[in-house]
Amino acid sequence: MVDIIFNSSFLGDMGDHSKKKSGIAMCVGCGSQIHDQYILRVAPDLEWHAACLKCAECSQYLDETCTCFVRDGKTYCKRDYVRLFGIKCANCNIGFCSSDLVMRARDNVYHMECFRCSVCSRHLLPGDEFSLRDEELLCRADHGLLMERASTGSPLSPGIIHSRSLHIAGHLFARRSKPI
Repeated sequence: MVDIIFNSSFLGDMGDHSKKKSGIAMCVGCGSQIHDQYILRVAPDLEWHAACLKCAECSQYLDETCTCFVRDGKTYCKRDYVRLFGIKCANCNIGFCSSDLVMRARDNVYHMECFRCSVCSRHLLPGDEFSLRDEELLCRADHGLLMERASTGSPLSPGIIHSRSLHIAGHLFARRSKPI
Protein backbone atom coordinates (compact mmCIF):
# COMPACT_ATOMS: atom_id res chain seq x y z
CA MET A 1 0.00 0.00 0.00
CA VAL A 2 1.19 3.48 -0.84
CA ASP A 3 0.51 6.27 1.65
CA ILE A 4 0.57 9.92 0.70
CA ILE A 5 1.91 12.15 3.44
CA PHE A 6 2.17 15.91 3.60
CA ASN A 7 5.75 17.13 3.43
CA SER A 8 6.03 19.61 6.30
CA SER A 9 9.32 20.95 4.93
CA PHE A 10 7.35 22.08 1.86
CA LEU A 11 5.91 24.98 3.90
CA GLY A 12 9.43 26.17 4.66
CA ASP A 13 10.24 26.13 0.96
CA MET A 14 7.22 28.36 0.31
CA GLY A 15 8.49 31.10 2.60
CA ASP A 16 6.76 30.10 5.86
CA HIS A 17 9.83 30.24 8.07
CA SER A 18 7.79 29.69 11.24
CA LYS A 19 7.93 25.95 10.48
CA LYS A 20 11.21 24.31 11.34
CA LYS A 21 12.94 22.30 8.57
CA SER A 22 13.90 19.07 10.24
CA GLY A 23 14.35 15.61 8.80
CA ILE A 24 14.16 16.31 5.07
CA ALA A 25 12.94 13.16 3.31
CA MET A 26 15.22 11.42 0.83
CA CYS A 27 13.76 9.59 -2.19
CA VAL A 28 14.60 5.89 -2.29
CA GLY A 29 14.27 5.90 -6.08
CA CYS A 30 16.64 8.70 -7.08
CA GLY A 31 18.46 9.48 -3.82
CA SER A 32 17.57 13.19 -3.94
CA GLN A 33 15.82 15.23 -1.28
CA ILE A 34 12.04 15.39 -1.56
CA HIS A 35 10.90 19.02 -1.71
CA ASP A 36 7.48 18.18 -3.21
CA GLN A 37 4.30 19.00 -1.32
CA TYR A 38 3.49 15.29 -0.96
CA ILE A 39 5.68 12.26 -0.32
CA LEU A 40 4.74 8.71 -1.31
CA ARG A 41 5.56 6.28 1.48
CA VAL A 42 5.80 2.52 0.92
CA ALA A 43 6.13 0.24 3.92
CA PRO A 44 7.10 1.96 7.14
CA ASP A 45 10.18 3.82 5.95
CA LEU A 46 10.56 3.97 2.16
CA GLU A 47 9.79 7.46 0.83
CA TRP A 48 9.58 8.43 -2.84
CA HIS A 49 8.95 11.33 -5.20
CA ALA A 50 5.65 10.70 -7.02
CA ALA A 51 7.60 10.62 -10.30
CA CYS A 52 10.10 8.03 -8.99
CA LEU A 53 7.73 5.35 -7.63
CA LYS A 54 7.32 2.94 -10.57
CA CYS A 55 7.05 -0.79 -11.14
CA ALA A 56 10.56 -2.20 -11.69
CA GLU A 57 9.21 -4.47 -14.44
CA CYS A 58 6.71 -2.43 -16.53
CA SER A 59 7.49 1.13 -15.32
CA GLN A 60 3.84 1.80 -14.42
CA TYR A 61 3.58 4.66 -11.95
CA LEU A 62 2.51 3.46 -8.51
CA ASP A 63 0.40 5.60 -6.22
CA GLU A 64 -2.38 5.37 -3.64
CA THR A 65 -4.79 3.92 -6.24
CA CYS A 66 -2.95 0.63 -6.70
CA THR A 67 -1.37 -2.11 -4.64
CA CYS A 68 2.39 -1.89 -4.45
CA PHE A 69 4.68 -4.82 -3.66
CA VAL A 70 8.33 -4.64 -2.58
CA ARG A 71 10.77 -7.50 -3.05
CA ASP A 72 14.56 -7.35 -2.78
CA GLY A 73 14.39 -3.55 -2.67
CA LYS A 74 12.41 -3.27 -5.93
CA THR A 75 8.80 -2.13 -6.26
CA TYR A 76 6.25 -3.96 -8.43
CA CYS A 77 2.66 -3.48 -9.52
CA LYS A 78 0.35 -6.32 -8.49
CA ARG A 79 0.17 -7.84 -11.99
CA ASP A 80 3.95 -8.12 -12.37
CA TYR A 81 4.52 -9.26 -8.79
CA VAL A 82 2.07 -12.14 -9.18
CA ARG A 83 3.48 -13.02 -12.61
CA LEU A 84 7.08 -13.06 -11.39
CA PHE A 85 6.77 -14.37 -7.84
CA GLY A 86 3.30 -15.90 -7.49
CA ILE A 87 2.46 -19.61 -7.34
CA LYS A 88 2.46 -21.21 -10.79
CA CYS A 89 0.85 -24.36 -12.15
CA ALA A 90 3.23 -27.34 -12.02
CA ASN A 91 2.08 -28.37 -15.50
CA CYS A 92 1.78 -25.21 -17.63
CA ASN A 93 3.85 -22.83 -15.45
CA ILE A 94 1.17 -20.12 -15.67
CA GLY A 95 0.07 -18.26 -12.55
CA PHE A 96 -3.35 -18.42 -10.97
CA CYS A 97 -6.14 -15.88 -10.71
CA SER A 98 -7.69 -15.46 -7.29
CA SER A 99 -10.91 -17.13 -8.53
CA ASP A 100 -9.24 -20.21 -10.10
CA LEU A 101 -10.01 -23.63 -8.71
CA VAL A 102 -6.85 -25.65 -8.26
CA MET A 103 -5.77 -29.22 -7.48
CA ARG A 104 -2.83 -30.15 -5.27
CA ALA A 105 -0.51 -33.16 -5.33
CA ARG A 106 2.18 -33.03 -2.66
CA ASP A 107 3.79 -29.59 -3.03
CA ASN A 108 2.53 -29.10 -6.58
CA VAL A 109 -0.47 -26.97 -7.51
CA TYR A 110 -2.34 -27.35 -10.81
CA HIS A 111 -5.12 -25.64 -12.74
CA MET A 112 -8.13 -27.95 -12.84
CA GLU A 113 -7.67 -28.36 -16.60
CA CYS A 114 -3.94 -29.17 -16.18
CA PHE A 115 -4.50 -31.93 -13.61
CA ARG A 116 -4.09 -34.79 -16.13
CA CYS A 117 -2.22 -38.04 -16.54
CA SER A 118 1.09 -37.28 -18.25
CA VAL A 119 0.86 -40.49 -20.33
CA CYS A 120 -2.73 -40.65 -21.62
CA SER A 121 -3.86 -37.06 -20.81
CA ARG A 122 -6.91 -38.33 -18.92
CA HIS A 123 -8.40 -35.57 -16.77
CA LEU A 124 -8.05 -36.58 -13.10
CA LEU A 125 -11.00 -35.74 -10.87
CA PRO A 126 -11.64 -35.79 -7.11
CA GLY A 127 -11.87 -39.45 -6.02
CA ASP A 128 -9.60 -40.76 -8.82
CA GLU A 129 -6.51 -42.69 -7.81
CA PHE A 130 -3.27 -41.29 -9.15
CA SER A 131 0.46 -41.36 -8.52
CA LEU A 132 3.17 -38.75 -8.79
CA ARG A 133 6.53 -39.89 -10.12
CA ASP A 134 9.34 -37.49 -10.98
CA GLU A 135 6.79 -34.65 -10.76
CA GLU A 136 4.60 -36.37 -13.40
CA LEU A 137 0.97 -37.28 -12.68
CA LEU A 138 -0.12 -40.80 -13.63
CA CYS A 139 -3.64 -42.22 -13.64
CA ARG A 140 -4.17 -45.62 -11.99
CA ALA A 141 -4.11 -47.50 -15.32
CA ASP A 142 -0.83 -45.96 -16.51
CA HIS A 143 0.68 -46.39 -13.06
CA GLY A 144 -0.14 -50.12 -13.29
CA LEU A 145 1.35 -50.45 -16.79
CA LEU A 146 4.50 -48.67 -15.70
CA MET A 147 4.85 -50.95 -12.67
CA GLU A 148 4.48 -54.04 -14.87
CA ARG A 149 7.19 -52.82 -17.25
CA ALA A 150 9.58 -51.52 -14.65
CA SER A 151 12.09 -54.00 -13.38
CA THR A 152 14.02 -51.41 -11.38
CA GLY A 153 13.57 -47.86 -10.21
CA SER A 154 11.92 -46.04 -7.40
CA PRO A 155 8.44 -47.18 -6.43
CA LEU A 156 5.53 -44.89 -7.17
CA SER A 157 3.64 -43.46 -4.26
CA PRO A 158 -0.06 -43.75 -5.07
CA GLY A 159 -2.54 -41.16 -3.94
CA ILE A 160 -6.24 -40.52 -4.03
CA ILE A 161 -7.74 -37.15 -4.85
CA HIS A 162 -9.95 -36.18 -1.95
CA SER A 163 -12.32 -33.25 -1.91
CA ARG A 164 -9.85 -31.48 0.40
CA SER A 165 -7.36 -31.45 -2.51
CA LEU A 166 -9.67 -29.01 -4.29
CA HIS A 167 -8.72 -25.49 -3.27
CA ILE A 168 -9.45 -21.98 -4.38
CA ALA A 169 -6.32 -20.17 -5.45
CA GLY A 170 -7.39 -17.07 -3.56
CA HIS A 171 -6.44 -18.80 -0.31
CA LEU A 172 -2.99 -19.60 -1.71
CA PHE A 173 -2.53 -16.04 -2.93
CA ALA A 174 -3.47 -14.58 0.43
CA ARG A 175 -0.83 -16.67 2.21
CA ARG A 176 2.02 -16.28 -0.28
CA SER A 177 2.04 -12.64 -1.31
CA LYS A 178 1.56 -9.79 1.08
CA PRO A 179 1.03 -6.27 -0.18
CA ILE A 180 3.12 -3.59 1.44
